[in-house]
Amino acid sequence: MNPDITTFVTPTGLEVRLRPLRPEDAPLLVDLFQHLGPESRYQRFQMPLEHPDPAWVERAARALAAVPPPGRGWLALADLPDEPGAVVGGGRYVVTGEGVAEVSVTVRDDLQGQGIGTAILRVLITAAREAGIRRLTAYTNPTNRAVMAMVHRLRLPHRVETHAGETYIEIELA
Repeated sequence: MNPDITTFVTPTGLEVRLRPLRPEDAPLLVDLFQHLGPESRYQRFQMPLEHPDPAWVERAARALAAVPPPGRGWLALADLPDEPGAVVGGGRYVVTGEGVAEVSVTVRDDLQGQGIGTAILRVLITAAREAGIRRLTAYTNPTNRAVMAMVHRLRLPHRVETHAGETYIEIELA
């Protein structure tokens, strides 16, 4: 059994495996991006991406897969009908200051609402705490209800501020 792999089952019975993100996973991130609709892309990247340039998507995937140490990232994979080992989500944190890291989580559209994002966030929080991170931050669109639901499910102290069409979230891990 690999200690770096976490497995859980969604309420619909889908077995999901979480494993560390590696730089060579960029093509898997491109596949995940292809399974996001325009609204999810906007929620994740904070810009309209209905028909993005494929070269931009490739560059962005390579940059996201190359999580700079001491940051960490994870991929969520599952065996879907006609898609064994499909990437169903991912998340990472990037250290932005002493004891602070920015976090992001993405789940493909057809599997949202099954707890995959929350499971990814829990793994990120555990790793962040082990790395000495005391606070996670995130920026999102004020209409991103899924992110707010995840934050509330964690039952950790947090604060939320919205200014000029952007919501800032700060989660205390101490």
